[in-house]
Amino acid sequence: MEHNIPNFQERINEIINTSYKILCNKIASGNIDVYNEASLQLQFSVILKSIGQLYEYEIKDRFEIELEKKIDLESKTWKSNNQKARCDIWLSIYNGKNRYSAAIELKYFKKSQGETTTDNRFSILCDIENLEHYKKLFQNLSCYSIVYTDNVNYIRSNSSSYINIGEGTTHHGKIISNNREVILNNSYTFSWDIYSSKNSNNGFYFLKISF
Repeated sequence: MEHNIPNFQERINEIINTSYKILCNKIASGNIDVYNEASLQLQFSVILKSIGQLYEYEIKDRFEIELEKKIDLESKTWKSNNQKARCDIWLSIYNGKNRYSAAIELKYFKKSQGETTTDNRFSILCDIENLEHYKKLFQNLSCYSIVYTDNVNYIRSNSSSYINIGEGTTHHGKIISNNREVILNNSYTFSWDIYSSKNSNNGFYFLKISF
């Protein structure tokens, strides 16, 4: 059977999807501990770097990872009202001639931090709005919004919150919350990955939206 070397876009997406599965399993098994969004960013970036370097197939191929990448937006968003954005994780594969990148925005909501679920749900939509703006600026770019929580309330499709991100829900267009507004040009369906643990009564809930 004849095979072709995957192009940079295929490799970037495979790196992220493989690393995401590893992250989910390591958190759910207790192999790594995540205390806040910064530690989630650190743990995920370590996995991405380890996996990403394996995809440098040809001599000139280079994998690159950058945290908190500064991006100048063309217009304001609710999250980046001054048009200055910071992307949580930015990945690239390049060879001197060609480059393909991926932007990842992360969210982590810990149950013990309190039930501010409406604001937290809105912040996920803000991340997606920013990602759409990144997509306009960079031609060869994949975008990912990744969320981890131990709070089952986020994944319930029958939530009474007027911002519902539960299993199977979809968001598109203008969403308003407490005089704050996001506009999503595309439609996004929320499908959660659920993990249980032998060592805990809590579940582990992960969301990955890509475009």
